[in-house]
Amino acid sequence: MQITLLTPHYQPHFEGGTEFAARTQARALSRRGHGVRIVSGTDRPHRGEDVEEALVDGLAVRFLPRLPGEVFDLALARPRLDPLLRAEIAGSDLVHVHHWSTLTGSVVRDLTDAGVPVVVTLHDLFATCPRFFRVPPAADISCPAGEELESCASCIAPEAPGWSTARLLAGLRERRAAFAAELDAAAAIVCPSASHAERIARHLPLPTGRVHIVPHGLCVEFEPAPEGARTSLAFAGAAGETLRVLFLGHLGAAKGAGDLVRALRDLPGVELLLLGAEVESGCIGELRRAAGATPLTFGGAYRVEELARRVAELGGAHLVALPSRVAESYGLVLDEALALGLPAWVSDRGAPPERVGSAGRVLPAENPSRWRASFEEVLADPALLAAERAAVPERTRTARQAAVELESIYRDLLS
Repeated sequence: MQITLLTPHYQPHFEGGTEFAARTQARALSRRGHGVRIVSGTDRPHRGEDVEEALVDGLAVRFLPRLPGEVFDLALARPRLDPLLRAEIAGSDLVHVHHWSTLTGSVVRDLTDAGVPVVVTLHDLFATCPRFFRVPPAADISCPAGEELESCASCIAPEAPGWSTARLLAGLRERRAAFAAELDAAAAIVCPSASHAERIARHLPLPTGRVHIVPHGLCVEFEPAPEGARTSLAFAGAAGETLRVLFLGHLGAAKGAGDLVRALRDLPGVELLLLGAEVESGCIGELRRAAGATPLTFGGAYRVEELARRVAELGGAHLVALPSRVAESYGLVLDEALALGLPAWVSDRGAPPERVGSAGRVLPAENPSRWRASFEEVLADPALLAAERAAVPERTRTARQAAVELESIYRDLLS
């Protein structure tokens, strides 16, 4: 098959979770013998060329820079990009759209009208909200559960100076109708978890019989840890033994690092290892101050393939704590934790609770006292953590398995 992936960004310009999953999919499909190319939006300024080229992982990437007037707005109407996209997908058997934000808000309908089957992966909540994750900027704004839009207008008003409430509401209604039409035009819709599909469906209708749950899986293989070093440690609760807790993720409010530090503040017999980039200025200093006497070790940003080695160099860990405040559509770090052989404690938001099973715990987000009680419980009875560790699967789902499932969806659409 000749498959074109449409992405919001791509290496070397930028890579977040959506782009990482898409790049992994591109590699896996290429290794299975398919022709794969990537057409990507970008936030880099237009430098006189409508299309810029790159080669990433041996695959051709074509970037479509936007002009200054092609802004991020409610409509995502960028008519100049429409013929460029049609030209770039010429010869494709199928197009897989991973996002709209840097491209156009009508790309699925346009390409479907051109006679090409289009698959859409919903990585976040952007189809339902211009804030991507439906996280209001202030505590006094509540996110509506259904189709009510008045609070949505209040939520996005700071980013739309000069717009009246009536104009914002009209724009939001048009946006909702446009994305409902986009999803209806898709030949298939892929969600990385059942919980994510359910959350999307609270705000936009999903076409019956065309929604497929395809978990991303572990996106890369780990490089081996140094000989003799261990990443996964068994906690026995012996005298003088310290419970080593590992946090994986960006250091900022969204991933709950502060909540975790507050849960562990001055708790005897515990130390916290943190791997991830500081994405909010001053966050590391705030975490150090909030920790009290609890030791913190900051390992900095990491590449997934080097994770086992990095954790081993830190001395290993007994469990991973992932107290995210946002409803993760999948949670790649949970795969990373389980692949390390570590039990994982996750927050009760988004996809991780449906995936962790007995290999960890589900605890309430933004509730340090409940997390602290669980740590105290394990310190008092290490057998509880041992049971969770024993439940960690020997093999973690991989991106190769996801590629096989996507390939099956593609073949059904083309048969």
